[in-house]
Amino acid sequence: MSSSTSAAEAEPGHLLPSRSADVAVDSGRRGRLEISSRVVERIAEVAARQVDAVVRQPATFGRGLPSASAKVAGRHVRLGVDVVVRWGRPLPETAAAVRSAVAEHVSDLTGLVVDAVAVDIVAFVTDPQAPALTGTGDGE
Repeated sequence: MSSSTSAAEAEPGHLLPSRSADVAVDSGRRGRLEISSRVVERIAEVAARQVDAVVRQPATFGRGLPSASAKVAGRHVRLGVDVVVRWGRPLPETAAAVRSAVAEHVSDLTGLVVDAVAVDIVAFVTDPQAPALTGTGDGE
């Protein structure tokens, strides 16, 4: 047995006390978790898709819809979400459902305080498989 090995360590089956019990670690010195705005945006997009009236619209270029933007400041976040909605769904209720789902999911999964969620309904579709119909107002 070497001089650095104690008798307690040499005995088979004997457990040594944990060092964490001997050393108190200040919780402020353990580090911190930083959540990027892109992660918050992806959580918001997935949450918006879970609302029944919202339709996912893939894009040739870009991210498609729903699309979210997030401004994270410390432990607070403000979100903007663009969605496509099935024709005939009540818009105020749909926007409220998206707002609620996004705020709940972002808060639950990140621990951030959601200050605001702005929902923009940018298009309607009659058939979820058809391309989105937008009211751009630029006549023929």
